[in-house]
Amino acid sequence: MNNLKTIVSTVLEQQRLQLAPTTYDVRRRYLEQLPVFAEEKGISNPCQELYDSYVSRATTPDLRFQLFHAVRLVDKEAGTKAFTPEGKLYNEPEIPSLEESERIFRKISFPISDGSIDTGHLIRRAEHEMEYLQLSESTNWQYMQAWRELYINLYLQGDTKFTRASCTAFIESSIQKRKAGIHHEWKRKIQCRATHVLLEIADTGHFEWKLFTTRKVCCPEETLEELRQQYITFLRTQNLENKTIALYDYSFRSLIEGLRVSTVSDLATLKPEQVQAMLVFLSGKLSLNSRGTIFPILRQNLSYLYTAGYAPADYSEMILTPAYQNMHLKPFLKSSDEEKLYQVMDDAPLRNKAMMRLALRLGLRDIDICNLLFSQIDWKKDQIVLEQEKTGITLVLPLLEDVGNAIMDYILNERPKAASGCPYVFVRRQAPFKKLESMYAVCSSLLAQAGVETENRKSRGPHVCRYTLTHKLLLKKVPHQVITDTLGHISKESDKPYLSMEEQMLRECPLSFSLIGQKYWEEGESHG
Repeated sequence: MNNLKTIVSTVLEQQRLQLAPTTYDVRRRYLEQLPVFAEEKGISNPCQELYDSYVSRATTPDLRFQLFHAVRLVDKEAGTKAFTPEGKLYNEPEIPSLEESERIFRKISFPISDGSIDTGHLIRRAEHEMEYLQLSESTNWQYMQAWRELYINLYLQGDTKFTRASCTAFIESSIQKRKAGIHHEWKRKIQCRATHVLLEIADTGHFEWKLFTTRKVCCPEETLEELRQQYITFLRTQNLENKTIALYDYSFRSLIEGLRVSTVSDLATLKPEQVQAMLVFLSGKLSLNSRGTIFPILRQNLSYLYTAGYAPADYSEMILTPAYQNMHLKPFLKSSDEEKLYQVMDDAPLRNKAMMRLALRLGLRDIDICNLLFSQIDWKKDQIVLEQEKTGITLVLPLLEDVGNAIMDYILNERPKAASGCPYVFVRRQAPFKKLESMYAVCSSLLAQAGVETENRKSRGPHVCRYTLTHKLLLKKVPHQVITDTLGHISKESDKPYLSMEEQMLRECPLSFSLIGQKYWEEGESHG
């Protein structure tokens, strides 16, 4: 009897004790066929090749299930660690239960030394430690999936014992797979973060939420990435805000992409033709408004390359800021489109619904909605009293019934309990539960779902809501001073861009064509 037959006999005996007679008879048939099939193939031992060939015989879903299950039983008994046609293990290693892990941790102290404990126990500890974050079900699943992938990786290497070196190697492997295009960026992030959680628990026994800062690799070649990191370091010495640095970084990466250089050494022979080709490339990639933002930064990028000694000349003067006519007419929603937006908002998350009502009904700016504090809402007087971020001027607005109800609905029924200590009303839906930086994604998503387009020109940002409110006030002949006070403007001059939205008012502005061609002076008269 060869090795395969011995293993099948063992599996049959195990199955006979576990299954009902009728189920066992079906299982026995497909298990006994496996050694016969292997003999025809000239295979005497369980292996990946045998399993693949045996499962590929299936012509129906039911037959595939039976063959698949027979192979899984043999693989488990033989310990062959074979993969399914879909690329997963037939038998993934089982992570210890939480109860088992708790018993283990009662006997050890932290930090844990390498090789002293199974990684599965740390995974269970991590799962328990992160419960206070109240992460969504999908996020918890992603973390567990990342931990399973780490555990399987260790299992395939033959040892699931925890070592810091194996965790570091897993992180590096994930980064390399992202570079090679095998992994998406989100998968690299979750694998790295999940592994860092295990490392922290191994050191302290606990986990506290924090931002994991990792160097984001964006350039395809190592020397170009080193140059980019050097440039970012230079920007940080210039006392720039993080958002500005990110914008300059984006411009720098676009420059490298457009120049079509392979390594840093290629910059030493940079020619004007390459700069021109880069401008053509970016002109096709960026919108007109984006070109107006990025092109001036490209001049600084090129000057840096020359000053730092990477480029043979300063080509910054080749770049001119695109000239375009500024559109003075502000975008707004027609009343019918606004109704469609409200209908979509009914099915939106409570936070998004409340934020949008603040924007549409009160005309608050994006930044003021995101920075809204509990202390700025006076529920007794039905008022919102806040200091505007843009102007520093105090603004007092009525807390309209539908707006107040939407905010309260969010606070009571959706706002994360773990964010109870945060003074800001609107917070992230996942940890860390801090205030939002912008509601652009909220507004643009709802506008897209509603399938509406703004009047005058396309726009998806929250300021559309502010313009829409102004347009409605103009149509209702609301006094100019009331509009100024509602928008929180310092002077009526600030209202001018908003007033251009009212078509009938604009019709009253032009001079009559009858004045064209009339003479307003007499020839020969002198005006000393």
